[in-house]
Amino acid sequence: MSDALSRYQAQRHQLSASSSVGGTLEAAGALLRRSSRVGVEGVEPALRGLTRSQIETWLQSLKPAELRATLLKAAEEAVEAALGEGEESELWRSSAMEGLSARDRAASAAHALGQWEALQGPLDGVAAQRRTEFLQSLGKMDAALRPRARWFIPLNPQRRDERDLLDPNERIQAWWFSARADCDDLVATWTQQPRSLSPHLQSCAECREDLADTAVVDQPPRRHLSADDLWRFDVGLMSEDERARVDAHTASCSDCAQAVLALQEGDTAIDEALEMEAEGAEGLAARTSRAPVPRRPGARHPEQREVLEERRDFRVLLVRERQRVRLLVQPLSGRTVAAAVFLTPGKPSLKPSQGPEGISFDLGAEGGGARSAHLTVQAGGETLERDFSY
Repeated sequence: MSDALSRYQAQRHQLSASSSVGGTLEAAGALLRRSSRVGVEGVEPALRGLTRSQIETWLQSLKPAELRATLLKAAEEAVEAALGEGEESELWRSSAMEGLSARDRAASAAHALGQWEALQGPLDGVAAQRRTEFLQSLGKMDAALRPRARWFIPLNPQRRDERDLLDPNERIQAWWFSARADCDDLVATWTQQPRSLSPHLQSCAECREDLADTAVVDQPPRRHLSADDLWRFDVGLMSEDERARVDAHTASCSDCAQAVLALQEGDTAIDEALEMEAEGAEGLAARTSRAPVPRRPGARHPEQREVLEERRDFRVLLVRERQRVRLLVQPLSGRTVAAAVFLTPGKPSLKPSQGPEGISFDLGAEGGGARSAHLTVQAGGETLERDFSY
């Protein structure tokens, strides 16, 4: 706490020393949002010293979309900090906190800009439009990322120091420091299933919801085999664990055992027909041993496509093929589309590959239980944010 407090107290010197409009606004806003702890001496003269043309030029230079990428990178680094050890973990933690600080500096600049308008009159014309776009961009980003504040739980000791320096009315808005700042116990459940839940995990509604979301992965419910299960079993897309669960289930469920048996009998009939076609009836009669015969090309091609989202400019599909899963974003009507996939917890963001069908993300091998990911797609002025399971 003392280190953080000293850092903000030192920002008062930046009010007069900063050579950039953005630096002055960030320093002024940081003091205004922590006025009860550091005071606001020097803030008003510094803001009055910024001219209208300087503010307009600064607004034109803003690129708020880059902040989203910074926060996603910080989330990845926060998880690495939780999973790492020693000096390496501290390096990840420091880098992740810098990402959160970037979001806080944007909040400080926005706050100081409002105070500047209160002192020198509201912006108008193009400058007013750019100010509105800047604030709206921050609002949309917060709406998308605030529900995923659990990514930053590994940084909680540092986040609490920052949260407690903010004025009370600023703490709730600064979700990057305050949301889930007391949910430390959840991190332990990312690597192992606890024998008993801590008092916090029992009382925190958000933590209970997170645990409920992962329960189906840790302890899959017993159920009959679905058509998709049978298809994946038949074409060999199941993992060893999944096949073991199928064997255990069919040992006590006659209906599902009969369905699996029907698949096997169907495969045998196909193989025999192929043998007869390839060798002829005479060759089959003279044959004393039977060798495996490959399936005919194209038979039960191991690919399955599920449409996750369809918009005017693009379509999102989950493709299961050759014992792997990939996400495909298809542009429609010749549109230009950008997409990103982020896996959590403990998984890095994925790099896309461009193909004839569109943008593809390799999600890894099929099987291993239910998993989830976060998808961002931008096409023109439209942005899609959604979580999906696979």
